[in-house]
Amino acid sequence: MARLLPATAVAGLAACLVVSVASSTVAARKTVTFRLVEKSVGFNFIDNPPRQGFRQPPLIGDEFAFTSELMTKSGARAGHLEATCMVTRGGTNASGPCYGVFALAGGDITGIALLNQTNTTHIAITGGTGVYEGVTGSVTSVSRGENSPYTDDTVHLIWP
Repeated sequence: MARLLPATAVAGLAACLVVSVASSTVAARKTVTFRLVEKSVGFNFIDNPPRQGFRQPPLIGDEFAFTSELMTKSGARAGHLEATCMVTRGGTNASGPCYGVFALAGGDITGIALLNQTNTTHIAITGGTGVYEGVTGSVTSVSRGENSPYTDDTVHLIWP
């Protein structure tokens, strides 16, 4: 699978780069904010024992795995997202940690989030590879609704 952003998207990301200096005692930090659109292309619920069935709330130990294609707002291919979630608090308000990798041009960005029952997920960026090495920041991921395969992501990256 090719993982390259089109030249226009790379130029757009570079144009978003902001260098700020808070004071003379704080080193300059590079930040960039950009938006991506996720399109869900795969999802699987793993009903681990004790099995409660697929139409029941998940139990502790159940898992979810999913993959999404990542696009720019204009629809150009930007990469893909691969993630897994483990239910650690079962029932109708199930929750648990989710780990994911945003595979983009020039490297990967890793993140962790808490599985929740809302349309908005806040993801902490835990690091990256390639051009994203040393990055921190966050992703705010907003679903377009239960019946839509699309999610809008606002990615905020901070380099040391």
